[in-house]
Amino acid sequence: MDDESIIALYFARSEAALAETEKKYGTFLRALALRILNSREDAREVENDTYLGAWNAMPPACPQTLRHFLSRIARNLAFDRLDYRTAQRRGGGMEAFFAELDECIPDSRAGLDEALEARQLARSIDRFLAALPKEDRVLFLARYYYAFSLREIAERYGLTQRQVKYKLFRARQALRAHLEKDGVTI
Repeated sequence: MDDESIIALYFARSEAALAETEKKYGTFLRALALRILNSREDAREVENDTYLGAWNAMPPACPQTLRHFLSRIARNLAFDRLDYRTAQRRGGGMEAFFAELDECIPDSRAGLDEALEARQLARSIDRFLAALPKEDRVLFLARYYYAFSLREIAERYGLTQRQVKYKLFRARQALRAHLEKDGVTI
């Protein structure tokens, strides 16, 4: 079933929308959550919570691309679950992932000023990604949005892990320079 038909089922409030979403995107959503959480049980819960999130969001939301809409819900849920799991014991699994971006992106989590800075940061990152060559953008998003490991990226795109590391390193350097040029404090 195509995405428009699935979205129409959500708007009709048909429970078939959930079954069709699971059939088409279940494996993708579980894999995304599993890469972030490293727990099959938590990944399955995030997958189910994603279906609930989609059900609650549509309508009024009408996503242009269902896959991206669902992946955003799943990522947010997975990172929330990761924060919850690691609140007592810092250092659970994803620190290396975030450490790679720490040198580029400032940490802002509270207050109106920080929210405005976060919006400015998001726009700046969007401009940066739009300016990247397609191959570099795909690698960057695979690593920092979809949380693929270096090995997975290398296998998926026919590169060596060393090439992936180098391209991501160069992209992070370019991101840092871009953000500094845009006046984002690092």
